[in-house]
Amino acid sequence: MSRETTNPQAGVASSRFPLGHWLLAALVSLTVVLSSLTTVDQMAEEEYDALFQRALISFALARTLNGVISAVQGTELALQPAGVGVTLTPGQVLDPINDLVERFSWIMLGATISLGVQQVLLDIGQWWGVKLAFGLLGLAWLWLRLARSGSEKLVLRTFIIVAFIRFAVPVAMIANEGLYRLFLEERYVESTQVIEAAGSDIQQASQSEVETDPAEAESTMLDSLGQLFESTRSSMDLSARVDYIKERASSLIEHLIQLSVVFILQTGLLPIAFLWVFLQLFKKIFRTEY
Repeated sequence: MSRETTNPQAGVASSRFPLGHWLLAALVSLTVVLSSLTTVDQMAEEEYDALFQRALISFALARTLNGVISAVQGTELALQPAGVGVTLTPGQVLDPINDLVERFSWIMLGATISLGVQQVLLDIGQWWGVKLAFGLLGLAWLWLRLARSGSEKLVLRTFIIVAFIRFAVPVAMIANEGLYRLFLEERYVESTQVIEAAGSDIQQASQSEVETDPAEAESTMLDSLGQLFESTRSSMDLSARVDYIKERASSLIEHLIQLSVVFILQTGLLPIAFLWVFLQLFKKIFRTEY
């Protein structure tokens, strides 16, 4: 009776490198290739430039609006028929808006500082030393894994730390811009347009004045009656202008808040959230036994 024989070396060979290790080796190889290329870096730089330009435009818009409101607060709408004047001061109604614009300017200053820090982190991840260390560590781990060396775990964990430095900020920047295009772009475009239009309208309305030359006081009685009628009509027109300035100023509040939300999310909350998620992911991989 014949007995089936098994080859124990074949079983060892089949179990020596489980599927999970082959997948890990493929992932390490893929990240090493991506690190040597500039695709991810270029995408991150393009997204950063777009965000930085939006921040600069919004910051300049806030400073311009602040200047317009400050100028309007120092002006008066005056009606002076025959030396007797009616003066309205529309700038007083802009005090709350001016305070809000000041706060928005501080938010935009903080946003630009945050973007400056992110630019430094992007430069660190793109530094040739980090790229070189990342590639050497990946190749070293692959070689040690094939050789079944006991130091492969230490090399892998060091590789994971360098991978976080290399890819966390660029990937977070790309994901951040993806969320902006999905949920925030429409808010940003609409709010920017409304703020620009409202600032221009307020400036134009505040510059309108109606004055009558005092020399016309010597005119005839009929002319005086005409001037009285014109004065009454102009006074009503000035009151309408002040109401218009109030209306346009109130429309700024919602859109200044909308822009604040966009930049607080994009330059503050979302980058921190993405980096926290990546940190937790890398920590989990770091602590996993292979």
